[in-house]
Amino acid sequence: TNNWQRPKKDGSGELEFAPGSGVLHEAHHHAYNAMAGTKCYSIYPSKNQGQPPEADADYRVFELEHDIPICESASPNSSKRWHSFSDEEFKAYIARLEKETYEYMAACEAKEGRMFTMAIAHHAFVNPLVLRNVIQKRVAAGLPKIPLFCFVHGTAMKMYKWELGGKDTKEFPMRFHSMMREEKLFSDQVNGIAACFVISVDQKKVIEEVFPEFPANRVIVAPNGINVETFKPQPKTLTQVVTEQTREIIWPASPSEEACSKVKQVVTFVGKFAEWKRQEAVFHAMKALEAEFPDLVLLSCGVGPDAERDKLVKVCEELGLKNTYILGARSQPQLAEIYTVAELGCFPSFKEPFGLVFVECMACKAPVIGANSGGPVDFVSPSVGELVPEPPETTSLDTVPAGIKTLAASLTDAIRRALKENWK
Repeated sequence: TNNWQRPKKDGSGELEFAPGSGVLHEAHHHAYNAMAGTKCYSIYPSKNQGQPPEADADYRVFELEHDIPICESASPNSSKRWHSFSDEEFKAYIARLEKETYEYMAACEAKEGRMFTMAIAHHAFVNPLVLRNVIQKRVAAGLPKIPLFCFVHGTAMKMYKWELGGKDTKEFPMRFHSMMREEKLFSDQVNGIAACFVISVDQKKVIEEVFPEFPANRVIVAPNGINVETFKPQPKTLTQVVTEQTREIIWPASPSEEACSKVKQVVTFVGKFAEWKRQEAVFHAMKALEAEFPDLVLLSCGVGPDAERDKLVKVCEELGLKNTYILGARSQPQLAEIYTVAELGCFPSFKEPFGLVFVECMACKAPVIGANSGGPVDFVSPSVGELVPEPPETTSLDTVPAGIKTLAASLTDAIRRALKENWK
C-alpha cells in the first residue's frame, strides 16, 4: 500500500505523512493483532523510512530509492506512476519485493514457531501478484499452500478503467490490465485470489466491470472504519484553528490574525489534487457563497502533482476568491480540529470508492455534503447531510470536467441551506 505514519529516517523525528491507503493498511494490521489467537506481520513501502527500531516489531519497511509508485492520480507522497516504469524496472521491483517478502515470511515463522495461514494483499495490482508468486515458491519448497485474499482499493481499479478507455491512451496505455488477466490472478481462485474485500457496494460493481471473470459471491463488502480516538470533537476554538491552520499554506498569502478572528463559519474540503475529486466545483460554489456569507471561509486540505495544484490555484484566481484557502497536507489530528469547528465538510468526488473523509468528519460532529455516487451512497443519509445529484454531463471519469458548473450550482444550494438552517 502506501506508507504508514512513522518517523522519517533522517533523524528529525518528523512523521512521514500517511495517505489513506497506508492508514487503512496499518489499521487492519492492528485490528488483526487485537484478535485472540491471531498474529499479523506486514510490509509497506517508503523512501523516507528505515526499518523499525523495536526488537519485537511486527512490520517491515520495503525501502525505496524513489517515491512510492502509484496507480493513477497522485498521492500526497508521490506522483511517480507505474506507467512510467520500463519493463525492466517493473520486473526488478517485482523481483526484489518477492525476495524480501519470502525472506521476511520465513523469518517471522522462525520467530513464532508456527506457519502463516493466509496472505492478504492490499490493492489489486502488484501486491497480489507478488504474494501469489511467493506462495508458489513456498509450496515448491515443501511448505503448505495458504489462501491469498485481496483488499481492493479504488486507485488500482481507476487505473484499469483508464486503460480500458476514456483517458489519453498515451498516459494510460493498455498494459497492466492485460497483464493481470494473463497472470490469471482473478480468474483462477485456486492459484490466484481466493476472495476480494471492497469498501463499498459501488466498488463491488467496479470489480464486476473490470474483472468480470471473478465470482461475485467471492467479493465481500467491508466498510472502512476510523480511529475514533483521533476523530472526535476537539477542544480548540474556531479562531484558534483557523489562525493556526493558515500560517503555512499553498494559496493565497496567509491572512492576518485579525482577519482570522472575524471568521465565524468554516466549510472544509479534504482530498488530493485530482480531477475526479472535483475541488473545482467547490471553488465555483464559494464564488457565490463568499458574497452571501462574508464571515465564511473554505479550508481546502490536500496535495498532489504540481500541474493539478497550479490548475486549482488558477481557478481560484480567476474566480477572484477572497476567503478560500488551499492549505496543503494536514495530519489526522489537524483534520480532526478542522472538522470540529467546520459547519460542514464538502467532498463531491465522482464515484468516491468509500469516502473515509465523510466518516471522519461526521465523527467530529459535522454534517457532510457530497455527490450521489460511489461509496457515500451506502451511508450518507438525511440525518447526517446530503448527496447532491450527479450532473447529467458527467457519466464517466473522462467527462468530469463537463459537469463542474452544474455540480457547483447544486453544491451552492446545499451549502447555503446547511448554513442558513444550521445543520450542525
